[in-house]
Amino acid sequence: MSVGLSVVLPKRGYPTVASPGDVNSATGGPDGKPDLYATDIAGQLTEYPGAAPSGTTAAFDAPVSLGTVTDTAAHRWKLDDGTGTSAADPTGNSPATLTGGASWTTDTDRGTALNLNGSTAYAATTGPGVDTSGGFTISACVKLNSLSGTNSTFVSQSDDPSVGAANGFQLYYSSGSGVWAFGRHNDDTTSTAFTAAYGAKAVAGKWTHLVGVHDADADRLLLYVNGRLSATKAYAGTTWNAAGPVQFGRRLFQGTYGEYANGRLSDVRLYATALPPADAAAPGGNPALTQLG
Repeated sequence: MSVGLSVVLPKRGYPTVASPGDVNSATGGPDGKPDLYATDIAGQLTEYPGAAPSGTTAAFDAPVSLGTVTDTAAHRWKLDDGTGTSAADPTGNSPATLTGGASWTTDTDRGTALNLNGSTAYAATTGPGVDTSGGFTISACVKLNSLSGTNSTFVSQSDDPSVGAANGFQLYYSSGSGVWAFGRHNDDTTSTAFTAAYGAKAVAGKWTHLVGVHDADADRLLLYVNGRLSATKAYAGTTWNAAGPVQFGRRLFQGTYGEYANGRLSDVRLYATALPPADAAAPGGNPALTQLG
């Protein structure tokens, strides 16, 4: 039996079209309906989320732009090493060392991931990942163990300890509001002033894709949660660069580390630019596409 398609994609304009099966939905997870992906001649990836079929004709919801196929990350820690105390960064050659009880764990959804115990566990590089005085983007897949307790910072970049005592960015769970957040300290001093974009309500026990964007040209912070713009906030601080190491599972505040993450962390990427909306909203792990026909 042949199956018709309600989506017409001319091969000349879309040289790659594929369906890896049911991998996504409007709410972020599988929904029992196969999805379709296509790349155009400019390298832009588009998703057609599956909808209920009409007879023998497959149906799809409105297309969603997923950005460019080529990943432009300056650093990428997949955090799937599985053994040892080093998390590799083959993209940017800045490995992170596991410390304080941080360990590898096997997750039923994502395979090997970094396990953080919420009190002492973290991993850190030896130097900075991006210049935080300019535009940059941080992307990570996180799984929070509990909504109770204190804030859980999954990724941050510290100031140079010989210069200041703050963080240049912080991707975290805000326990006081119960939401995901992306923020940065307003300067490199011990003041308490910071700016944060507070987004969607956090859910424990579920993998969530977070993307924080610092748009230096517009002086604002943007937070994407599971592919959707969740919050924006005008940055109220000064232009400054946090020249210290990247931290996985904690953040620096007034010269002291804290807010140890209670959860799991996977696939962290750092970009030295503020990604455009289509790229910032892209899922953390796009499926591989295969030429059809």
